[in-house]
Amino acid sequence: MPSVHQLIIGSSRRDAITNMALTLRDALADKYDAEVYSYFAPDHTINGEVLHFPDMPLGTPEDILVYHSSFGLEAVTKELLQRPERIVIVYHNITPSKYYEDSDPVFAEQLAWGRRELELIRDKVVMSFADSEYNAKDLSTYGYTDISVVPAGVNPRRLDEVPTSTYFLGELTQHFPNGFVLFVSQVLQHKRAELALEMVHLLRSVWRLDVGLVVAGPNRKPVYRRDLEKLRQRLPESHVLFTDEITEQQLATLYRSCLVYVGTSEHEGLAIPPLEAMANGAPVVVRAAGAVAETVKQAGIIVPLESGVGELAGAVARVIEDNSLRHELVKSGYARVSEFESVDTTSHFVKRIEKLFV
Repeated sequence: MPSVHQLIIGSSRRDAITNMALTLRDALADKYDAEVYSYFAPDHTINGEVLHFPDMPLGTPEDILVYHSSFGLEAVTKELLQRPERIVIVYHNITPSKYYEDSDPVFAEQLAWGRRELELIRDKVVMSFADSEYNAKDLSTYGYTDISVVPAGVNPRRLDEVPTSTYFLGELTQHFPNGFVLFVSQVLQHKRAELALEMVHLLRSVWRLDVGLVVAGPNRKPVYRRDLEKLRQRLPESHVLFTDEITEQQLATLYRSCLVYVGTSEHEGLAIPPLEAMANGAPVVVRAAGAVAETVKQAGIIVPLESGVGELAGAVARVIEDNSLRHELVKSGYARVSEFESVDTTSHFVKRIEKLFV
């Protein structure tokens, strides 16, 4: 049986790429030897579903290695160039290094290397996928052609069967008796969590809304996290809860109980949290970064990227204060999720892979 293994850089149940790869694995496993391997040791949340890259068997020139491109490591590039398998690339976008050149030059170099890697492995790539039009356009600048735009493996309703945690909901209600705005993301500089903190300060001090903010996501950059804490201390009305790593049940509870989901990112190759928020009945307000607008479409309020935090706060305030608007956004969100799911992207991906074995 030929193999179609996938390679991701890191793995976590709270990582979108990991969840996409696992969905694809389940579909591919009907016809191929298919596993997901992580270059770094799998996170404790994975429970053995992702294997460690050193354990990946060496394939043949007839086999396929699906590489999820989102970062850059020279050791990974070397492996890709040396291994005999044909490469299929799934491009999730690589954050521009400029966001980290001052604060984390090593991380910035790795991001820059990821884009260099796109050029180095291009001749070994036999098929290309991008999970948004924005990503396809970016990938094409590195000489890639015939790129299939398929958000393969994305499942906005993946939390449908996850029950709400009444205990966690009680904690949230105690902390925010009048409700909260939700920010879901890894805590990284280009996600611009500081805008969310400034936004809730304005909601409380200018709009006089007694609401809080939940920043839900793993702490990837301790220095940036400390800067956010300093900002919170400087803003007297910044009522914020940082959850750090959370469970799937806690995430589902946050989506279902928040007043508004807000996205402040500066750069997004594909925006999955807004889709998950809409699938769980949350109205969405986001900045128009990267692929966000094409993902959310008319189902949420999209604030121009060049707008200030005041406009962002104003949009969130309108949703909180206007029940009719909130209802329309929730309704539009459900419709957008249904539209997104109307195309079976996973099956499309598998059918494309099948053509490589004809």
